[in-house]
Amino acid sequence: MQKNKPSDRAICQDLVFSILQNRGPSFILNKYKLGRIQAGVLILNPFECLHLFIKGKIAPENSLFNRGDKLMERLGVVDHFLNIFIVYNILKNRGFYVKMEENSLFYRRTPRSEYKGPVRVIRESEAIEFSEMIGNGACVYAALDDDNDVTIFISELWDESGENVTEFENMPEVKKLNSAFTVDGREVPEWLGTPLGEMKLLNRLEAGFITGDVGETQEEREIQAIYNDLVKRAFIVKTGFKYGANFRIYARTVEEHADYLVHFIEAREQWYKISRAVRVAQGVKKEMVFSGLFEDSPAYVKLKRVRDPFSSEN
Repeated sequence: MQKNKPSDRAICQDLVFSILQNRGPSFILNKYKLGRIQAGVLILNPFECLHLFIKGKIAPENSLFNRGDKLMERLGVVDHFLNIFIVYNILKNRGFYVKMEENSLFYRRTPRSEYKGPVRVIRESEAIEFSEMIGNGACVYAALDDDNDVTIFISELWDESGENVTEFENMPEVKKLNSAFTVDGREVPEWLGTPLGEMKLLNRLEAGFITGDVGETQEEREIQAIYNDLVKRAFIVKTGFKYGANFRIYARTVEEHADYLVHFIEAREQWYKISRAVRVAQGVKKEMVFSGLFEDSPAYVKLKRVRDPFSSEN
């Protein structure tokens, strides 16, 4: 059996690996789009190293690290590293060039194409800050479930407007009857409130929009701010209770299906709840928008689930 030449080696951190199957550094670099060659030796980062080890292309010269768990422990693999690696491994098996920056993955098909991403990896059991969702902006979320299956979500900042400008000739008088609010139905837009004879019943948010009452608790004040902003954006805003969201909103008329479901995130939310909301929205042919306050102003992120954003890449 032909032995590897001294140059047929790879290095990751301070570990030395033999390149197997009588292959050299140039073959690995060109075939698998991994590493860099320095003084005839293939230099790998931990992601590249683990990927090649799992594929059976390299083996540690120190037999103590022939087991995957021992090697990962030696490379300093922690939980988040492993989560990212699962997605990294998928991208590499699809033939992409992949790099990691600031805990996010970026990928491209050829050396001359631009990197796409970022791809941010999150566990279904983890929570995410709304401010982080806003800061991430347009990105791909790769969500891992407890079986380590990956579900992909596309995120983008949302800044849309409807076609229903809500204005009052004279400020309507809102009356409170116990826990209910009423207004003369002739003084408000047709979509606002629930008709009851000549009156209309208003919910707390509708009444607050007219009177300027922002609510008592911090959460009430923040949800009122979101509601007011959506109305000012010329949307028709109705309750989203039947869909498990705060609002359903219409760009044109309630005679059509609602365009969006909007759900308020006070500060942070568990990803499995976010995923559930997206699935419900797409199941009823609506788009899912998450809202909150960012730097004291209403802000929005639209999220949709996609089957495989990587399959059609050229």
